[in-house]
Amino acid sequence: MFNSVAGLLGFLIAAWVMPQEEVGRATEFVSAMQLIGGAAQLNLGIGIMRWLPGSGRKSVRLVFGSLLMIMPLSGLAGLVYGLIVPRVAEVAAGDGPFAWGLLLLVLGCAGWGVFVVHDFVMVAAGRPWLAVWRSGTFAVARIGLLAALGAGLASQGMVLSWVIPVVVWISVGTVALWFVVRRFATAGGEGTLPSRASMAAFLAPTAVAQFGAVLLYNQIPLLANFRMGNTIGAVFFIAWQATVVVDTAAVFFTNSLAVQSAREPHRADELARSTRRRMLLVFVPLLALGAALGWPVLRILGEGYTIGAPIIAALMVGVLLRLVVVFELARRQADGDGTGYARLSLLNCGLVVVIAWLVPLPAPETAHPALVMLPFVIGYVVVQAAFAVTLTVRDYRKRTRTR
Repeated sequence: MFNSVAGLLGFLIAAWVMPQEEVGRATEFVSAMQLIGGAAQLNLGIGIMRWLPGSGRKSVRLVFGSLLMIMPLSGLAGLVYGLIVPRVAEVAAGDGPFAWGLLLLVLGCAGWGVFVVHDFVMVAAGRPWLAVWRSGTFAVARIGLLAALGAGLASQGMVLSWVIPVVVWISVGTVALWFVVRRFATAGGEGTLPSRASMAAFLAPTAVAQFGAVLLYNQIPLLANFRMGNTIGAVFFIAWQATVVVDTAAVFFTNSLAVQSAREPHRADELARSTRRRMLLVFVPLLALGAALGWPVLRILGEGYTIGAPIIAALMVGVLLRLVVVFELARRQADGDGTGYARLSLLNCGLVVVIAWLVPLPAPETAHPALVMLPFVIGYVVVQAAFAVTLTVRDYRKRTRTR
């Protein structure tokens, strides 16, 4: 959640100091890096949170075995992606050789793949404030580099402001993690780990679900840049990041339901009702505030961005409807319905991506930019509305049958 907010702040600063088209080009790299790194995590972060508390002396093997699987996988996927979609690596290269841009993409993907997992490990090992400090210093360093490099190097400066801190923080963080996990392992006794079959049974469906969310957060702005051009794509990216921040916060907020239900399974229904009520009390006002602040914030960035204000307002409506989906995902996770969880997540997010990929767009050269972005927004809102209605009706019928 902290990383999402800091990321949005960084993009706002980039929009302030860089030409609009260069912001759009740079966001292609950032979206691709986060798409690849997020997908390659295979939901091992949540897995580690489940398994680390009881792993005892096997903690080191669990944590570093996971990291050594994620990092090469992320780097290799980044290499393949850069070769298939060379424009992303070309953004990173700037005026330099293509190989330099490709190397930056590989390093960024490999580092980002384990960056968030580090936070899960620290929380599971009882060092949550270490994760907060790490994320905070990372955000400060990244924003500082952006302010220093963005104006002079444009899109490449934004790329470097991400890759350099990722590499440094992963290098230092891995050393720190070694000592944290070793100390945790020493204090934990013999410990046990679930079988490989049990791990696979948990990871397979939840990794699919995580992939759906990663697609939603990162593939949509990539498609926007590819289909609308970098100038309009920059506006859409800023608007879309507002939805990502709220969506991510809602997911983390409702994840507590799975933890509480595991501890008190006899209170599962009561906990679900309480979580849903608190979620609405927190996020409905937050969404209204986000819609109201769209124009004032974008006005600071310049006239070219103010066209995104109604887009942000419409997207907030979509996020409001998606809260129903987020809650249902949390409930299925709490019930241990991994297959249902994965199916709902992938179907919901996948439909949004397919619509963004295939929906006809007005020509960017002749149409108003807001009209060019509108089909993406309508697609997102319609999908979330359809799922919200379907899930609400299904839940009502289920409650009626059990009375």
